[in-house]
Amino acid sequence: MRALLLALAATTAVTGAARACEPGDASHAGHYVLNGVMEVGSEILIQPNGSFEFALAYGANDQYGKGCWVKTGQTIALIPEGQTRVTGRHTPESFGFTGITLSIDGKALVWNIGNSGKTGRFER
Repeated sequence: MRALLLALAATTAVTGAARACEPGDASHAGHYVLNGVMEVGSEILIQPNGSFEFALAYGANDQYGKGCWVKTGQTIALIPEGQTRVTGRHTPESFGFTGITLSIDGKALVWNIGNSGKTGRFER
């Protein structure tokens, strides 16, 4: 999956699709991997220029999203291209990427998954 994200990041850099994003707090930039959620593989690549790429694999449900990230207080919102906000609560079962709001916990980003009460940690 890391190779996939790196290839996608190179494609984004070439196409210039991330130009509309506002630069973010560089301390949150990096490559994050999801831990603590059984049977789910997910990664996020957060760029200092305000863009991100998201990939998730859950059974036969593969998801991909890219767009802009915004830090507000102790949260980071991953907002898909063409949208102005996160819509709904994204879960591994979701079809299509609607965006995710993550809580900042030190150097990790915590995902409260839908209404299930489950959480996962995206760690660098």
